[in-house]
Amino acid sequence: MNMFKAFESRVASAFGASQQGITMPFSFRKLAKRATREMEQETFVVDGVNTAPALITILVSADDDSIIKPLYPELAAEVADLIEAEAARKGYVFVGKPLARFMVDSSLRRGRFAVFANNVDALTLEKLREEERSFLGGFDAFGGAASGQMVPVPEVEPASEPVAPLVADIPVVEHAISDDSSAGLNVLPADYVDEQLNQVSAPSPVSVPEPLSLADALPEVVDVEANPIVTPMPEVAGKHVPVVPEVNAAPAEIAVPDVKRHSTPNTQDSTVGVAPLPVVEAEPATCLLIDRQSGRTYIGTAPETTIGRERITGGIVLHDPNVSRKHAKLTYDGRIWRIHDLGSTNGTLVNDVDIDSCILRDGDLITLGLLNLEFRES
Repeated sequence: MNMFKAFESRVASAFGASQQGITMPFSFRKLAKRATREMEQETFVVDGVNTAPALITILVSADDDSIIKPLYPELAAEVADLIEAEAARKGYVFVGKPLARFMVDSSLRRGRFAVFANNVDALTLEKLREEERSFLGGFDAFGGAASGQMVPVPEVEPASEPVAPLVADIPVVEHAISDDSSAGLNVLPADYVDEQLNQVSAPSPVSVPEPLSLADALPEVVDVEANPIVTPMPEVAGKHVPVVPEVNAAPAEIAVPDVKRHSTPNTQDSTVGVAPLPVVEAEPATCLLIDRQSGRTYIGTAPETTIGRERITGGIVLHDPNVSRKHAKLTYDGRIWRIHDLGSTNGTLVNDVDIDSCILRDGDLITLGLLNLEFRES
């Protein structure tokens, strides 16, 4: 028999055997297919092994929760067995025995559900398993579907000092603050004077074979049309000898001519010959959030990036039901990155300390829901 048909048949038997005669509020066959697809998408290579997510969370509406609550132990076991069988068929491994749990999402309508698969570490998985056992054993205040809301992440005692990253060999990078001066641009000061332009020497009055014009005798940068000088050309042995015009101003006071006029002396404001500088737009600064368990990398972009379950243009989407739709925000002011909690249900932790807003440095561990993300400047 097909694996999904067998699963649906066992679930139908559980509903039929219930004393209240509960009917299925939605298709559990669809739920099974969704769960296996989520498992496939969240399977990552960890230490060279295809590691499947061991935590499966099913969100249901408050109305459906009140109906199927008595069957949660059987339904959760069936989902966990299905995931384990599918992973074995594909050669995947888990960090521990798979755990399925039901939670309420008040935004869901009756007959609707959502499935999340999470790659969590073995310690977190066992803590959640103990909480689920307590919940299923007595429907007490440990959360789960009976609570009518999403399960909060287990509270962690705030550390007096920031906890060091879990990986010991992660290098700590000092934050260098760079100024915005014109570094790398060879710009001449405004009062710079080329010494060669100040040195004007007259050629020796020797005989030349051909007559030279006045423009040839003057420096190349002098605008002849703007400063016409007429000097008689005396004859020496039948040859014309150029006479260098007198310069009234001292050499140091000779002004450097306008580049535009030098390029086209007959045009007042021409820009021919002057190549415009290319306009280069600087790319926005980015940072990385690396999932410690799966290795998945998320990219944050300046000036700000929203993090949460909700899909937002340019945002980071985290596939974890314990993460709020708009959970936190990364901001960059040109020098430092910060993270701000956006009033999330389960809070934002940096190095195991609950924060509202704080500066981030390379190697900081950010905890959002069940995800541990390592911060990296890129």
